[in-house]
Amino acid sequence: MIGLKELILRIAQKKFAKYGLQKTTIDEIAREVRISKGVIYHYFKSKEDIFFAVIESEAEAIRPY
Repeated sequence: MIGLKELILRIAQKKFAKYGLQKTTIDEIAREVRISKGVIYHYFKSKEDIFFAVIESEAEAIRPY
């Protein structure tokens, strides 16, 4: 079972891939995760912080061990 932070990142990754950073909103991410914007701000300071966390997660996935 994944945690809420991971779920936020997964949904955000899909939104960023489809719409890009500029057109993706915190509201859209929150709506799809079915949480309030306040919950997202509990985990992340801004949309850009979410974006960087998504990029970092993707980099970890392809980094050789």
